Amino acid sequence: MRSFVFAAVELPASSITRTVPLRVVRSYYRQFLPRFLRMRRVREETTYVFTFLGEFGYELFNWQGVVRKFAQQLPPSSEIVVAGRRDLEAFYERASRYVDISDFGPYRDSVAAGYFALPPDILRRHFPPSPRELAFDDELRSALIHFVSEKIDRTARRLEFIFSSQLAAYPGCIFGVDRHYYGRRGHPGRIYASQDFLRSNLFRRIEPDLGAKTAIEEKIGFELERPYVLVQTRRRSIGPQVGHAVPEQNLIEEVSRHIPTVVLSFNTGRLMDSSSEINHETGRAVSYHVQSFREQGCLIAHAKKCLFLSEGDLGSHTYLPPFMGKDVFVVASNEVFNLPSAPVEFWNKHVFTFGGQMIPWVAESLAESPARLRTAVADLVAR
Repeated sequence: MRSFVFAAVELPASSITRTVPLRVVRSYYRQFLPRFLRMRRVREETTYVFTFLGEFGYELFNWQGVVRKFAQQLPPSSEIVVAGRRDLEAFYERASRYVDISDFGPYRDSVAAGYFALPPDILRRHFPPSPRELAFDDELRSALIHFVSEKIDRTARRLEFIFSSQLAAYPGCIFGVDRHYYGRRGHPGRIYASQDFLRSNLFRRIEPDLGAKTAIEEKIGFELERPYVLVQTRRRSIGPQVGHAVPEQNLIEEVSRHIPTVVLSFNTGRLMDSSSEINHETGRAVSYHVQSFREQGCLIAHAKKCLFLSEGDLGSHTYLPPFMGKDVFVVASNEVFNLPSAPVEFWNKHVFTFGGQMIPWVAESLAESPARLRTAVADLVAR
């Protein structure tokens, strides 16, 4: 009933009062059309511009793989341009150009939520969406179209923009989601133990850019060929938070006693994004602040072991090593691993099929006693 009142009364009224442009109302109603009437054909002499607006984990599982699959049917006279977070070119090897939007003000000051970008004063996605959310999405997409259009060579090609906040269907490929149906069974967008997104994605091992190696070695004080453990933590101040704390300090100190250890800190600069920060002494471990995936990927590629910690829920940073063909030991609360949003076994079987797997370590077990922690670390180092 709430959904019906919004679509039939509130949304049209917001257009009359000019809270929401009429084009936004028309776009919202297009969600109710049968999918076959909304199917687009892949055209010649076209530049397709793909922009993901939401959370990084959804981009990894249900966007970059769709762009790759879409590229297989692209006519020679057309091209792909990707506009997104800084230094993610490695995920879009079929793009002719990558446009960095990390420092673009309207994007940087928005809040990532699923497939969407929310205004800075709204920290969680609503259903049905508020008129303010819809108007902000329209404003952000319009601003990005103008920003990206000025940076690319249009030549004689037509431009077609595809954003994650609106569903766009092509033969064999579905980009983004319908806001009205997102999260409901039978509709696109689900990445947790769902077969649907597997059919629309083509996953491959991500090859990192190793050009940052020399600069990293100068900062950490040793060559990356030397065996080391890479540690990354993760926190987020919004969204559902469950489970116990991870024995972060004790774990890092114990690991660093046995093998050189590099502890990453990371902050995208985007409003309310997840961050990796160390707020305590790290023993013998070396702290290193990465600027982007370019450095992060280089460190993952060279690490003997990856040990990634996550509090509150399962962070998207834990997906990166398996996408690069590397195992990652994931330390999180048992409650986190039992969430529907942490189908580790499903992902290991159906997505991470090029060498790397997620290996769960239950934080409560590690915290039982110092002896249990030492045994676990010894096993990690010996592998």
